[in-house]
Amino acid sequence: MLTACPRTTPGSRILILAACPRSMSDHPDFARCPQPLPLTSPSVPISSCELNKNTRRCHQQRLATHLSCRLYQTCDHAVLLSGGWQEQITYQRHAHNLQLFYQMLRNNGFHKDHVKTFFAGNGQVAVKETEGMYPATEKEVIRNHISYICRKQHCVDSLVLYLNSPTRNDGTMLLWDRNNNGIADLKERYSVGELLADLAGCKASRVLLFVEQSYSGALSKRLMGSLKHVNVVLLNGLPWVQTAEFWASLHPAQCLIDHLSKSPVPSRLGDAALGLLNVTLAGAPCNSTPALTEAEMRKEYMGCQNLPTALWYQKRPKSDISRN
Repeated sequence: MLTACPRTTPGSRILILAACPRSMSDHPDFARCPQPLPLTSPSVPISSCELNKNTRRCHQQRLATHLSCRLYQTCDHAVLLSGGWQEQITYQRHAHNLQLFYQMLRNNGFHKDHVKTFFAGNGQVAVKETEGMYPATEKEVIRNHISYICRKQHCVDSLVLYLNSPTRNDGTMLLWDRNNNGIADLKERYSVGELLADLAGCKASRVLLFVEQSYSGALSKRLMGSLKHVNVVLLNGLPWVQTAEFWASLHPAQCLIDHLSKSPVPSRLGDAALGLLNVTLAGAPCNSTPALTEAEMRKEYMGCQNLPTALWYQKRPKSDISRN
């Protein structure tokens, strides 16, 4: 099998793409070829999938979004999205990034049922260390899940999104080339505008966007000054630092702003964003006196907490109360 590997010609700095067999990956004139993911099943085009009609023929695993929010309970939720676009450019490091970030979330109390991962296509190998894995082939499923948990009153305390997909220069994320035609149609790309629409007015206490992909500046500009996203903080890829690797060591008692200060590059966040980051990932206050014990952290902040009935009904819209 031939793989395109970058090579520089002797005496020049011109980068060219050369087709090289895997056996030549250690050749001095060739860069080491990225390690692709093995396929668990043949990748078959599914252009006949009807996403806009009342059918489930393309669902490999049904996502029961309506079960994500429980009565009288608020929880921390996360969505991990790594589209990949095509198997030729989806490498083991993408799966490794998801493993690192998923494990960090679990270490910080996120319940496995509340971490949804959308990765590559139907034939790509699933990451063994994660649960709740779905292919990044159904854009509407991804958008509906984010929108639903955002709109539900009291459903989410901390909402975390990890984004690690190929992008266009306008920040649009490429999900997966379902029909293998090389053209990113509307169902195969997730634009900045669509993401912001799904997060607009989100009822979570805080929305943390961990972005490890190119052209995140487009998202940053749209968020800046937006009155519909006052609780959204963008933590984009830091120069010389891999986002998943950087945050993998975050522990439950650590303040987000303290961990961010370890970056070799100073952050340029506004006062509002810094205020949202002056907590732990689960929303616990920083530097409390006396310090919270591990048992108190787990009971009062990490994972899920039960809400008093009075609080639940106090902030619910009147229309919701009347329907009951």
